[in-house]
Order: sequence, then structure tokens, then C-alpha cells
Amino acid sequence: MSYDDRSVKPMSSSLLRAQIGTKLLAGLYDTVPTMMTSAIRLSVDLPGAAAGSAGPPFAFNIAISPAWCSGIQGARLVARRKIDIAWLNPSVIAAMAYHGRGAFRKPLPLRALAVFPSYDRLVVAVGRKHGIRSMDELKRRKPALRVSVATNDCIDFAINAALRAHGMTLKTFEEWGGVVDPVVRPSNPRRLEGIVSGDVDVVIDEGLSSWAAAAVEQEMAFLHFSPKAMASLDRYGFSRAPLNGPLFDGKLPEPVEAVDYSGWPIVTHAELPDELAYHLVGVIEQMREEIGYDTPEVPPMTQFCADTPDGPLDLPLHPGAERYYKEKGYL
Repeated sequence: MSYDDRSVKPMSSSLLRAQIGTKLLAGLYDTVPTMMTSAIRLSVDLPGAAAGSAGPPFAFNIAISPAWCSGIQGARLVARRKIDIAWLNPSVIAAMAYHGRGAFRKPLPLRALAVFPSYDRLVVAVGRKHGIRSMDELKRRKPALRVSVATNDCIDFAINAALRAHGMTLKTFEEWGGVVDPVVRPSNPRRLEGIVSGDVDVVIDEGLSSWAAAAVEQEMAFLHFSPKAMASLDRYGFSRAPLNGPLFDGKLPEPVEAVDYSGWPIVTHAELPDELAYHLVGVIEQMREEIGYDTPEVPPMTQFCADTPDGPLDLPLHPGAERYYKEKGYL
């Protein structure tokens, strides 16, 4: 029979130590975040799925990492129950996985616990000195450029798809005599310094809150994708959206349509116990005011369970999560 802390008082010494351990970890992220990393893996053996179960413990795992489990790989690991909860970026990855589109050959049994709003777009920005306004013009001119490009599990597939839709790859830039400089994070200091100095000719990435303000200040052009390429990306499973909001409104010479890259969904698999999903959403509500968001204001709970422009949600809520939202009047 597996050890079960529910057989003792509500906060036994062992549970107290476990609680302190998680708070110590959270405290490090609060006090010395630069000492930490955004890649975490937490695991706890829960008692059997049903109260009083004498079966094996439920190995409950949460993992977060932009490098290996917050994108395509994360969706696959959750579907295979290698991870129970992952925070994906952006929402379109979870939608593609659930519907079996894009990078996924068949539908995966993913469910959502919540979706956090996060406005974002996938764009190609080119330095003002080149006078290029569209991907078609870029292909026609074939300039030698220094390209700062994202490389991580959340974005690689999307960049490859966007370039492929235009008959290009990253290798194309090198064939034109340019240099490709991969960075894991959109806020990489080398990129930001290069945008300001003009050493970086092109940025291909999302994470606009990290670098787009500098690009707008330097009057970089956010390129128009060709209609044919946009149609191809639509079929692949992406959505298109305007390049708008405080970063861009009134600052661009003309409207630009980009690939939507919004939303941070917390996903799980269909087999997660309903009670666990229910209480996880309850914890989100308890700590809602303390969480950091990629939005100016703390979003209401109704936004975590709805399909919104900044938080697309195109997969079902987990039944346990849905029950919580309905009981509390958020659905």
C-alpha cells in the first residue's frame, strides 16, 4: 500500500515540510530570479486517484521550459502522460495538437486548465536602411543580411513554416551571403544592442514585448507576408491578426497583418483526475492577484476559461476545471 498523508492530520509534519520546500523554491524566484532558470520540473507522488485507494501513487509532474517542453515537444509529452501539466506558448500549439493539424499528424488528447492572456505576433522585421516592405520584395532583392532568429521549442516550427510558405529557409539567408544568429530568448542583449546599433538587419521572432519597441524606435519595417503564404499558413493551422496595440498603433506607416502568436494555455491530458484539475483552478484563483501577467492589469477569472483575442482557446477545458468555472459562475 502506498504512503498516504491523508491518513493523518490535515497538516502533518511531513506535509508541513513539503509545503515549506515548495515555498522555498517560490521564494528564490521572488528574491533572486536572475539566479534561477525558467526551466523547472516538479514531481510529487499523490495517493491513488480515488480517496482511500490502495493502488500505486499517481506520479504528478509539472514541467516548464521554453527550450524543451513549452511548445511542440511539451504538447506531445503531455499527451503521452510523460508530463501531467505544461504551460504552452502560444495557444495555437495546443489547438494544433488537439485538432491534429500543423506539426501534429493526429489529434492529441489535450485539455485546458486555463489560458492566460498574452498579446503576441510572429513577425519579420527589417532595418530601415534596406527599404524593404514585404517578403516578396525581400526574396526579389536577395540582400546579404545579419539575421537574429529565435530558436526554441515554442517557435522553431512556426518560423520554418512561415519561411517555407514563402519558398525559403534560414539557409536561404546564408546563400545570399548573410549570417544567421540564433538566440533562445527574444530579449537577448546581443539582439537588442544590434537593433539599436544597426548591426542586426533582420529579426524573425515573437515575444514582441521584449524587442519590438526598440525595432519601432529604429523604424524597422515589419514585413507583409504574401497572400499565398498567408493562405498556406491558414491551412497549416495558424491564424492571422493585425499588428496593433500600444507598441504599434500610430507608429507604423501602414497596417500590417501578422501571424497570431497570442495566449499561454496551461494544458493537461484527458486522464488527469477531475478533483485534481478542479483544485488546481481553485489555486489559480487564490493566487490570481499575486501572479505576474503579460498584461497591464490582472485579468478576471472569466478570461482564463474563454476564447479571447489575447488568449485564444480552441480546445476543451478539462472536465474538472470546467466544473470549477461553472460552480463559481465564470462560465
